[in-house]
Amino acid sequence: MTRRVGVQLEIVANLFVMMFAGVALVGVVLLSHSAVTVRDEAVERLRMGSRHLESLLERGVNDLADLAAVAHTSTPRLAGGEFAVLDASGRQVLGPPFDAAGRQQIAELVELARARGEVLELGSLWRGELALVTPVRTHSGQEGFLVGRSRGEEYRARLAPLVASGVGLLVIATSVFAGFGAWLLRRRVVSPLAELARGTRRVAAGDLAARIATQGPAELEDLAASFNRMAEALEADRAALERAQDALARGRRLASVGQLAAGVAHEVGNPVAAILGYAEMCQRERGASARSRELAEHIADEAMRIRTLVREMLDLSRPDALSVERVPAAELLERVAERMRPQPLLAGIELASSLAPELPLVDVDRRRIEQIFVNLVENAAHALRGVTGPRIELAAERARDPARPARRASDRTDESHAAERAPDSVAFTVTDNGPGIDPEHLPYVFDPFFTTKEPGEGSGLGLWNAHRLAELLGGRLEVASQSGRTCFRLVLPAADTNAGHGKAPSADHR
Repeated sequence: MTRRVGVQLEIVANLFVMMFAGVALVGVVLLSHSAVTVRDEAVERLRMGSRHLESLLERGVNDLADLAAVAHTSTPRLAGGEFAVLDASGRQVLGPPFDAAGRQQIAELVELARARGEVLELGSLWRGELALVTPVRTHSGQEGFLVGRSRGEEYRARLAPLVASGVGLLVIATSVFAGFGAWLLRRRVVSPLAELARGTRRVAAGDLAARIATQGPAELEDLAASFNRMAEALEADRAALERAQDALARGRRLASVGQLAAGVAHEVGNPVAAILGYAEMCQRERGASARSRELAEHIADEAMRIRTLVREMLDLSRPDALSVERVPAAELLERVAERMRPQPLLAGIELASSLAPELPLVDVDRRRIEQIFVNLVENAAHALRGVTGPRIELAAERARDPARPARRASDRTDESHAAERAPDSVAFTVTDNGPGIDPEHLPYVFDPFFTTKEPGEGSGLGLWNAHRLAELLGGRLEVASQSGRTCFRLVLPAADTNAGHGKAPSADHR
């Protein structure tokens, strides 16, 4: 398996190489300059030694042999190099002879000095070898040549600290630059990219709520912001898909209910009618006892329940037309409260209402919306059996619908216009202080035929029908429950009275 190289290691390695090469180049230039300076100084010292020996000829040294003796006794450190004296033919007067290579080099320099005077030969810059040949003449008329040589040991000794300092500076500067570059790179680039990679893995794993901090350079901040917008869009799309799937599932259940209702109506309708007829005949039978008439009455009641259930199923399976009208939101709850307070089911239960001021109009089917509220109040009343201080509260308030955009394309953009717009929706709530709905039952309260009531008290179609009607009216029905409190929340869109017309829109759903 090929090991991948991280961006941080790759960039730091490249920076290290570039920094090393740059510092090394600067070091070589500086070292070369230093070497030239040291060599020039060595040349000057060699010339000063030669001038000193020449001055001896003017101060009493009249023989080349005497001059050679003085040159032989002068130390290279004091004289600036090793000096020897040659006669006019180029032969060494005193001292150890040169080696073969040295004799060849000196012979060539002597010839040049014979023709041009003083001759200086510079050796390698890094070895520091020098050779200086100067023609001389004694007071007695002897001609010869003064030869000075610097072998470079002192030159290299003086250059060695500079080389060591340059190498140390190269290592330290490169290490500091690479270390700082690695820290800065990790903080400004690698960490934001790693955070982006973690967020991408979370999104790939299905966590569309993943968000990352916008940090780093402007380009990476833009990338992080784009990632967050992408995650938000994916989350919104998934929520929309889930809602579509829920709607599709409810549609399939509705179709199933319709098929079931049609089958039940066909198969059960005639037998139920016959049972009702026989029960009525038994009740009218003159010779029948009171017990028989009582049993026949019970049979007729149960048969009527069956017929009612079949008709209810048939009604639910047909998307009846909506008769939409524009009504005040507060009026809906007031009518429901007036209608339900006298009901025996609410005996001993406090029914309170709380209405926010200046509620907007809503476009609804009055009969259907009241049917939803009645169903919710009845369910709350059933849940309050045996509760001390039972209470049901009806409330309505303005609400901002999060499912809608905050601003329409046709809206003005000035801030003052926000106060002129009608609220997006109105939230109606029916809250009771009952024991609450079990958490495991909460996801299924809007499913058809799901009920927690005792047998004979409900068919499990009321909340499902209320949920279906809320969607037909362009709203939604939600539930939140905990121990001691259950709240059903119906959100309906507010009428758009700023659209230039006052009539409710046509909403004929068939």
